[in-house]
Amino acid sequence: MSDTDAQAATRQRLVNAFLREIGHEVHGPTVRVPLQAIDDTLVIELAHVSPFGHHTPTAAIRLDSDSEVLAHDRVVDVLLDELVARHGRAEGRDALARQIANSTQHIARFLARDEPAGPRDARGFTRQAEQSLLRGHPFHPTPKSTEGFDEQDLRRYAPELGAEFRLHFFAVDPELVHAERVARGPWLPSGVEAPPGRVLLPVHPWQADFLVNQPGMQPLLDRGAIAALGPAGSPVYPTSSVRTVCDPASAVTWKLPLHVRITNFIRNNPVEHVRRSADAGRLIAGLRHRWPAELGVLIETGYRMVDPVVAGDLAAETAVLFRENPFPGSRWAPRVVAGLLEPGTGGKEPALAALVRESGADPAAWLRQYASISLRPLLYAFTRDGVSFEAHVQNSLVHTEHGWPTRFWVRDMEGTSASADRADVPQDSPLRYSDDEAWLRLRYHLVTNHFGHLVHVLGTCTDVGEEALWAQLADFLRDHCPGRYAADLLASPTLPAKANLVNRFLGLGERALYVEVGNPLHEVMT
Repeated sequence: MSDTDAQAATRQRLVNAFLREIGHEVHGPTVRVPLQAIDDTLVIELAHVSPFGHHTPTAAIRLDSDSEVLAHDRVVDVLLDELVARHGRAEGRDALARQIANSTQHIARFLARDEPAGPRDARGFTRQAEQSLLRGHPFHPTPKSTEGFDEQDLRRYAPELGAEFRLHFFAVDPELVHAERVARGPWLPSGVEAPPGRVLLPVHPWQADFLVNQPGMQPLLDRGAIAALGPAGSPVYPTSSVRTVCDPASAVTWKLPLHVRITNFIRNNPVEHVRRSADAGRLIAGLRHRWPAELGVLIETGYRMVDPVVAGDLAAETAVLFRENPFPGSRWAPRVVAGLLEPGTGGKEPALAALVRESGADPAAWLRQYASISLRPLLYAFTRDGVSFEAHVQNSLVHTEHGWPTRFWVRDMEGTSASADRADVPQDSPLRYSDDEAWLRLRYHLVTNHFGHLVHVLGTCTDVGEEALWAQLADFLRDHCPGRYAADLLASPTLPAKANLVNRFLGLGERALYVEVGNPLHEVMT
């Protein structure tokens, strides 16, 4: 059954991304898309029609010329052939087909996992949420592809399978280390100390095996400039990003390089990414005290790597970012928002539904409270100081008291952008963006991605409906979020959406294509 469910999850993501990116408006449960690759029409039957594109296709997808329902692989072929017809670059087709199959296989593997035991304490809910994203991004064609992990690696390292392991460490000659600290905070686990005259570099165990077999690393190991020490410290668990790991008793988490293609990219830490994170941490450390108290920002306090002058391209495979983890010893037990929005296995409802019931509040009141600790302060930070966070649901954490949202955090500063109009950022910093581009990024990550997904799940799992909740959110913006950017969210007829399917097909990197989609905040006001 997990294979069938995995294929359905993949088709849902492919169909919804395809419809969004070609600009096809959906007005009812039967969708007809004229195809350019062949002289035919693709007919898609929907079990649920979403005003913001989070549709639920049935298995009844066919060509108009034939009454037979298309098999899963044939649906994938038809959509990929259509991308070739519309965008050219046929050489990208087979690679994307392979990655779609890889992702689907992994979703099936995750859906077939043994049901994990329930959390033993409040902190256990944090880990449970991080490791419960079994299907992934709702508008991505390959949300669970991991090229580089074999089946044994998945068992050892996949968060979806409840993995935990110990960090490995390299002891490095200080003359070979390039590091920068931008804020106070620990970098190493408690009880782990460097050998005399050496600097420790935390390493993912998979990456440790990868590095010792790289030609560029071999001379450094042979002459003793770098020594592979093996595992040390307490167990850590991988968070939803796979390569960032957490020890729930430690005040630091580690964003590690991992030479595995996860969704779009090889997940190492290039120098530009590391610098953007550090520049963001430095900027935000001096600003966040004046932002609303409900908003927490988990900055990276610095980085450490083998010096690029010595290691060249291999430096990105050693660079570690050290992120704040203020939760040990506190009353906070936050959960990653993405983990609240996915349905469980066997038709179980998303965790969000249980939280709303526990709160005793109606869904509209719950949404307004959530917006007051997330949307409002994030808009404030951008309006006042020009800081635009990559606040999608996988970078966002929420703490609830008896189901009621009371505190919000955003993490992963590598995705942050700062408006050149208001933020004090060096001219050459990769953090620096035009105001228009920084605003586009915030609108996409916070509204299209984050609230688009949240409103859909909240509206469908509580039967309130998405339109009613978008109206509540529009009223909240109008009444509680002053400034021209909040006003723009209400006045603009469209919102930006990242074209993940086309970007993946064309092999585009960080400069991704966006499409415009109808703005439900505007639509409910007119």
